[in-house]
Amino acid sequence: MTTAAGGAGHSGTGVIAAAALAAVAAVAGCAGTQADAEQLYAEARGQNLLFKQTLAGVQVHLYDGDWQVQEYGDLPVDCGAGYGFSLSRTTPEGWTLDGDAHADGPTFGAHAVRWLADRGWTTQPVATSDDGTTRVQARNDALHIGSLTIEIRDGAASADSVAVYAATDCYDGDPDELTAILIPGWPDDPVAHEPLPASEPPGAVPVFGFTEDGHPR
Repeated sequence: MTTAAGGAGHSGTGVIAAAALAAVAAVAGCAGTQADAEQLYAEARGQNLLFKQTLAGVQVHLYDGDWQVQEYGDLPVDCGAGYGFSLSRTTPEGWTLDGDAHADGPTFGAHAVRWLADRGWTTQPVATSDDGTTRVQARNDALHIGSLTIEIRDGAASADSVAVYAATDCYDGDPDELTAILIPGWPDDPVAHEPLPASEPPGAVPVFGFTEDGHPR
């Protein structure tokens, strides 16, 4: 009986110890998951900030006022082997080439190509489509900009516009996991959050995700 009792006691201690180890492992797993999420967010924020700062330099050169936001550029895009970012901006309604030293689409585009090339971008020759749209295309491997397109529409000073489209290279990481960090509750119950800017000047401090209360981070 004593042996049986002692055996039972030892068995109970083992169960308790095993449960304690499982609890510690679970806590460690949660901590690891939290740390991984924080690292993913920090890395992605740095990449997003570099992306937007780089494009801000291009935007300021083209037009130094507020740009209309078409695609804000905060949410990750699935690029097959990870995630990337893309954005698009356009000059405001009423903007014209009048008064610019490069006051027509092809001249403006050629100037943009020279400016980019002088700053280390790999550029393609200016192209003009049948509808009069001038297109500049470039990339910057050193700054991880996989593609940059500038479209200049010359509307005889009545509907001129410049549009900037850009996308980063592909970064390691799960785009769905990053989206869930940026928008708490996504995809089942995403938090209601403050609206993103409809327009902003180049170089504005970018929003990158929201808190559990829906405030910009």
